[in-house]
Amino acid sequence: MTDRAWGAPFETGGLAAVFAHPDDETFGCGGVLALAADAGRVTRLLIATRGEAGTPDGSPDPAMGDIREDELRCAAAKIGLNEVSVLDGYRDGGVADEPFDRLVDEIAQWLEERRPNAVITFGPHGVTGHPDHIVVGSATRWAIEQLAESGMAPAAVYVVSPIFGPGAKRFDLSGEEQGATHRVDVTAVAGRKLAALECHASQADAKQELADLRAQLEADGAIYEGYTRVRPIVPAPHPVFDAALL
Repeated sequence: MTDRAWGAPFETGGLAAVFAHPDDETFGCGGVLALAADAGRVTRLLIATRGEAGTPDGSPDPAMGDIREDELRCAAAKIGLNEVSVLDGYRDGGVADEPFDRLVDEIAQWLEERRPNAVITFGPHGVTGHPDHIVVGSATRWAIEQLAESGMAPAAVYVVSPIFGPGAKRFDLSGEEQGATHRVDVTAVAGRKLAALECHASQADAKQELADLRAQLEADGAIYEGYTRVRPIVPAPHPVFDAALL
């Protein structure tokens, strides 16, 4: 199923993230993954593409895929991930062109083998509206429902809610992505999140996020990541922010 995988000896449980491209993990949940690793949890990541379209003009380039895969390895080491897997057969910018059922089945198989306690993925708008983000987030949630039929679904599923992020970015978010149920203070691992962003040096938006986070730390002395728990649904009113995901 996966074309490439690396990491520590296999263990089940812990926290897993499923995203579309190298660097999605650092932008979306690098701090929470680092916190989970520090707490002794198994942390793992599944990425759908190699990110070969991350060139300045968006043209796919296999050499860029090699670069971004190396950057992903660097970022995973900074965050402290136990395992990283990259799917085979999905083109950066073209995930939606492949059979959706196949993507669902491959994600379900990966999750079933690892049995994480909690999963993080993209919400309905994929934060930025990127088609790959949207389809990977949707496929992940379908995969989890598929696993639920046999009693193997994770205990909790979260989508990234970037409303506490730095800078002046304004995304056209879905209701789920706007309605964060958890705000996690990741200041204690800010250095590792910043170092992971530095690993993704080929990407201009990573450089901008790095500058924005540094400015926020200097101004506020703290940085946060936001999440909405979508399975099981959190009833209103929402719980107090700053709760842990695991």
